Amino acid sequence: MTDWSRLTHAYGSAENVPELLDQLVPDSRAKVWDELWSCICHQMTVYPASFAALPRLTEIARSWAPADRTMILSLCGSIVAGATQPHGAGDVRAIHAAEIEELLRLTNETMRAAIDEDSFTYMLQAVLAFENVPVWDEMLEQLQQGEYELENCPGCGVHLFVAIGADGYFATSGDYAIEDDPPKGELAPAVPSDLDLVARRMYDTAQSLGREKLATKLLYLFGDATCPDCRTTFQVADQVIEQYS
Repeated sequence: MTDWSRLTHAYGSAENVPELLDQLVPDSRAKVWDELWSCICHQMTVYPASFAALPRLTEIARSWAPADRTMILSLCGSIVAGATQPHGAGDVRAIHAAEIEELLRLTNETMRAAIDEDSFTYMLQAVLAFENVPVWDEMLEQLQQGEYELENCPGCGVHLFVAIGADGYFATSGDYAIEDDPPKGELAPAVPSDLDLVARRMYDTAQSLGREKLATKLLYLFGDATCPDCRTTFQVADQVIEQYS
């Protein structure tokens, strides 16, 4: 039996966590999701209570239909992605190996359900978290948001925004959200056969499950960008990995 009073989350004692877990419903708009997420995965930071909640979260996820699990599996993925943080909960991947294995199975099942493109992206990210793939276990979701922000161009050091999606496919040092026509450098998509093992698995998963838009975005993420300021060409994914490792 978990003594929640001895565990902590973002706001102190975790005594309220069992009640929040009991209130969970599939509807992602329910207020309880904001409350629970804020407590045990506040701004992607995890705590002892975060991992203590995994068994119950896994049990709940298993009881829901595949298409209803996206929010709970996304939360679990974010918690597991934080396993290397200084949370004081021990070797959580070993302690919760059974839960992580089951969560991976449930997530793969959910990816085959009738879920929208954004939810699919979050599920693919959760799979990477459960499989212990660094960086993309937290940063893949930026594809859903359509932009990666890079602190430095490897050539000239300028701050860059790399757009991948609805706004187009380009790199710019200007704020294209408010500037009319900032200078842009082109993006060139990768060739699928040139992708590394992790990238190829992501691409093949998206392709095999009919997620063509995501598959295209992945090719641009693992393709090359040209800095509009110095014309240096670099691989977008390499810079994301370097920045967030």
